[in-house]
Amino acid sequence: MSLESSFNRIRRDIGIKKCVIIDGNVGDVYLNDKHKIVQIRDMLTDMLTEMRYDSIFHWDRIEGLSGDIRSLDVVDNVEVKGDTYDFDVETDVPQEPKQNPFKDPSEIFNVIFRNLASTNKRVAFVLNWADLIFSPNNQFSEEEKQNLVLLGKSIRERKINHLNPEVNESTIIMIGQKISMFPIAFYQNNPEVSTITLSRPDRLEREKMLVKLEPAFNIALKPGETLITADKKNEYVDMLDDFTNREIIQLSKLSRKESRMSFDKLYYLFKYGEKDNPWEKLDYKELSRLKETLGARVVGQDQAIEKIQKVIVKAYMGLTGLHKSSSKAMPKGVLFFVGPTGVGKTELSKALAKFLFGDDQACLRFDMSEYAQENSDQKLIGAPPGYVGYEEGGQLTNAVREKPFSVILFDEIEKAAKFNPRILDVFLQILEDGRLTDSKGETVHFSETIIIFTSNLGASEVMPQADTEAVGKEFIRIVKNYFDHEIKRPELLGRIGYSNIVPFNFINDREFMVRIAKSKLVPVRQGIAEKYRLDIGFEDELQVIDHILGGADVSTKGGRDILNAINDHLLDSLSMFLFEHKQDLPFLKGSTVMIKVGKKGLEFEFQNE
Repeated sequence: MSLESSFNRIRRDIGIKKCVIIDGNVGDVYLNDKHKIVQIRDMLTDMLTEMRYDSIFHWDRIEGLSGDIRSLDVVDNVEVKGDTYDFDVETDVPQEPKQNPFKDPSEIFNVIFRNLASTNKRVAFVLNWADLIFSPNNQFSEEEKQNLVLLGKSIRERKINHLNPEVNESTIIMIGQKISMFPIAFYQNNPEVSTITLSRPDRLEREKMLVKLEPAFNIALKPGETLITADKKNEYVDMLDDFTNREIIQLSKLSRKESRMSFDKLYYLFKYGEKDNPWEKLDYKELSRLKETLGARVVGQDQAIEKIQKVIVKAYMGLTGLHKSSSKAMPKGVLFFVGPTGVGKTELSKALAKFLFGDDQACLRFDMSEYAQENSDQKLIGAPPGYVGYEEGGQLTNAVREKPFSVILFDEIEKAAKFNPRILDVFLQILEDGRLTDSKGETVHFSETIIIFTSNLGASEVMPQADTEAVGKEFIRIVKNYFDHEIKRPELLGRIGYSNIVPFNFINDREFMVRIAKSKLVPVRQGIAEKYRLDIGFEDELQVIDHILGGADVSTKGGRDILNAINDHLLDSLSMFLFEHKQDLPFLKGSTVMIKVGKKGLEFEFQNE
């Protein structure tokens, strides 16, 4: 709902409903009918004035009550806590009421009770910061309970005059940040209370605000071009999706504070603290070598890497989701990796994060087995108000807020989906809207991320064979059947995209296994060189690798067991050899540890150049 629609509904409900509660984007500023930037207090005052209310009063706990207080009925037959206010003192000199009267909630509720039912005049009470009047979680003191009763009696115990020619009766308008902070017993199923949530400005309203603020922006444009006439004006408006009007004003201030830059750079500086979009900084030549770069780290998965390249190139060229109206909010890409365990699904995700954002740590991994319990989806977005951990926020939302440019890896999704179906709703919102609102009401955007789901579905059913295309089709069939029939959530697979299911091959080719083993020996060599200043050499490297692979169960455990074999059959023996010569190691710097296969296994010896 747009802001305009929300204010129109407020206008309709005022006077018809005895009480209107407004929450949501109430701290923003708005463009009124005269195209002026005003706050909600001014919007409501103008609205009530147009509706010909006799008196309009504003109240909060700091400033008390403001308005024509002399017109109020504040007699003593109703108890008013705090100071009393006598406005009928017999004197020739007009008496001014005390400054900031009726600060205490009990006082204002007494005043409302005395005046709301008046048939002689129509009054409107606007209570600001009203969500802070009552204690949270319905833990009310006796005084608060009394205030609730007064409030309830004010709007219920009035004579109903259904033929009154003046349809707009006296009203209470309560403004707060969150409806959840209001006493639920007061507004739920109460026909005299209307609750209206103000949204953030929609696309048309953001465009109007940009037009209004155009003179306030100092950005680099083409000669003769203005912000409003720029070719990319529509793109600028889309970039401001989910911005409040206040944030658009702040953006204009930032443009005058920093050296002149393009709107795009200004946007990324404001939102992420960086002038440059890492996606736009990708090097064309490096991107053209993406397959080779990823292939050097993950062996034997050329088809998967080719699919990844298509997704990344599409994002690089700015064509992701171009067929959808919400393209700017969508993640840069979504992939579903499926295949046997230990074939490189997680490793490829980390390699992609390294390529895109320069750091393996830009891969935010979430092990979905940790989210299998009921309500564990709250760990992703945060616990609701009043629950333990609420202040900490969500693990997912916090991580993305800290690293908005990242690869987000949801590992083994089926482990959570089976036992906690509600977690799928979180994924659905990310894929559909490109954003999540955490438990604290803060919105996190996924528009700069790559989303990757992994799964071992079919790993125990599909048998290795030479026809990799047939194996891939079988994995895809199993995934589709899982979403359509087992968990009955075909809409989630629809958001991911059938074509984005990426099957991984079994590692059953000796050449692939040797290449994997060689790649995993590289960090071993680097670690020995850094720690002991020693080189690693092989009398016959292939013979040593064959010996190591002889202890690997690649058919069932994949490439992960190659790592286990290196640990068990190389590092164990190598560590014992170095331990036996520990006293001599300082004098052997620059030497080479030569490794060969002997009768009893691997043998080691030092060689000097």
